[in-house]
Amino acid sequence: MNNGASTILAVLLLTPSVLFGQAGKVIVLENADSLVGRVVGGEDVRELVGNVRLRQENVRISCDRALQFLASGRVDLTGNVVINDDSVTIRTPRGVYYRDERKAEGYDGVQLEDRTTRLTALYGRYHIEPRIALFSQRVVVKDSTSTVTADTVTYFRTERRSIAVGRVTVFNEPDNVTITGGRLEHEADRRYSRMTLGPLLMQVDSSGSVVDTLLVRARIMEAFRDSTRRLVATDSVRILRADLASVCGKAVFFTAADSILLRVDPVIWYQETQVTGDSTNVYLKGRALHRVAVGGAAFAISRSDSLHPDRYDQVTGESLAMEFAEKKLHRIDVETRAISVYHIYEDSLANGLNRTSGDRIVMNFDQGKLGHIRVFGGVEGQYYPENMVRSNEKEYRIPGFLWRTNRPLKEQLLAPRS
Repeated sequence: MNNGASTILAVLLLTPSVLFGQAGKVIVLENADSLVGRVVGGEDVRELVGNVRLRQENVRISCDRALQFLASGRVDLTGNVVINDDSVTIRTPRGVYYRDERKAEGYDGVQLEDRTTRLTALYGRYHIEPRIALFSQRVVVKDSTSTVTADTVTYFRTERRSIAVGRVTVFNEPDNVTITGGRLEHEADRRYSRMTLGPLLMQVDSSGSVVDTLLVRARIMEAFRDSTRRLVATDSVRILRADLASVCGKAVFFTAADSILLRVDPVIWYQETQVTGDSTNVYLKGRALHRVAVGGAAFAISRSDSLHPDRYDQVTGESLAMEFAEKKLHRIDVETRAISVYHIYEDSLANGLNRTSGDRIVMNFDQGKLGHIRVFGGVEGQYYPENMVRSNEKEYRIPGFLWRTNRPLKEQLLAPRS
């Protein structure tokens, strides 16, 4: 190269306002403390050092040092790298910006901030158009109320939508709820989230003298944070909390109302009592079980005595309400075509059973044990002595009787998802 050509090249490389790239994709050098031009791999390169500032349309980049490849449009960035695109700010110790693709990559720890959301990861890639960011390796996303961790997160800025995949964990601080799963979809504008691939919910309640943990398994969990905050668990739902367990096809948890709606073949177990019906509502008071209301084909079954495993106290009707006090069953109230079967004991010895029917049956319990029964309207009853009941317990079961064996267990709910 002759001296004239060398002089022209030097002037071009050392002029900060020179633009490089195709029309509409140029990069403007706004500042650098020093600039050195050289050739790397047959391509003209300029090395920018100290207070480097670059701009491509609305994208602004700053760093300590940049190596700009003029033909390919690649810019290697090191030291306090900051990339701004409207409300998005990306920070990383080391990164690459691609002029023609309008894409930025960050390595060795990346942080993205967009409005109230902050995302960190070991690696990140951001596409200016179509405004999509992809992060992987130790991804953590935080907003005003929750923290999400995952293997990878894809963030769609235009829709304000994100997808987290692989070992996903969501912690909601106000409710002290943790949900884990394999895939999380979140839509900020709708205030809606959906967890799939084996979701598990855990809520630890340490307000009482004993730590109590709520566990919920389902195939799908959806969180709605609109005017009625609720979490909906769907398909193969299993619930466990202290002495309370349940299975159903759909469960709706209302956080503010302290209530749970169970639908699609719901079954509830409380200690030794099993309750079934078309629909079940569970009401809490101060996170303690307060009342259970069952509508349609209500049926409650309790083990009568541990020494007589084939004997079950039963009550059925169109609707049933269970009330609890001091964490023990206090009362069962059954209405419309109510029928009860309860076994009698004297000094712990079996003494037959009573079968009673009426418009309404109220069963009161003392320390969780059946105390007395009251029957109202159209009362009919019959006593069966012990010699008729012994070895014939199944003959005295009310039609529709079914003792379930699929009560959820803690080790099952905590088992790793398949």
